[in-house]
Amino acid sequence: MKRAIWLVPVAMVMVAAAIALGQIVPGDPGSYPSVSVVNTPHNLNNYPGVSIPGNQVCLPCHTPHNALLSGDENVLWNHAETTQTFVMYKSTAGQPEGPSKLCLSCHDGVTAIDNYGGTGGTGIVITGSAALGTDLSNDHPIGIEYPTALPAEYRDPSTFAPGIGGGPGVKLVEINSLQRVECTSCHNVHNNGLGNFLRVPIQESYLCLQCHIK
Repeated sequence: MKRAIWLVPVAMVMVAAAIALGQIVPGDPGSYPSVSVVNTPHNLNNYPGVSIPGNQVCLPCHTPHNALLSGDENVLWNHAETTQTFVMYKSTAGQPEGPSKLCLSCHDGVTAIDNYGGTGGTGIVITGSAALGTDLSNDHPIGIEYPTALPAEYRDPSTFAPGIGGGPGVKLVEINSLQRVECTSCHNVHNNGLGNFLRVPIQESYLCLQCHIK
């Protein structure tokens, strides 16, 4: 018992030292570095060949007036929506909806990333690993209801840990009265402190283990 008590302050010192050195500690949101969207690839001014008037970082995705899509769930959307047909993880799955469709309106690798405000864009598209393409059959499924009916395999959403910037570690999206897994369930599009816009670290499979019991 005495040894356990002695180890507690040592462990706390080690965690504090790791944070001070900038090390990410899965499960400790205080160690997650925060990087504003201004300094990420989602600031399209940082993309080669793209220039947004007045360096308006938000404009390619959002507009305060005359949004292309209406409704609360469409967050004053200003970017052209993808018109592609996607191959989904399961053949029975429908086409992307909600925030996933908004993400794919750049990440389909087809829609011009500067096609916003009805301008049509210049034809510049995302390339490299960020271009998911239209075949999503080899990617984590999206547009699926969170499988709470399988408690032996999946965690209760109420146990999801806090994520970067104080947000949720996994964010389920309600569409058609169902709690669904979408792109934004794992990704925080406005904060790239953990890389790949993740909500919680991928180290030690921490992100995967938010949902999956293994």
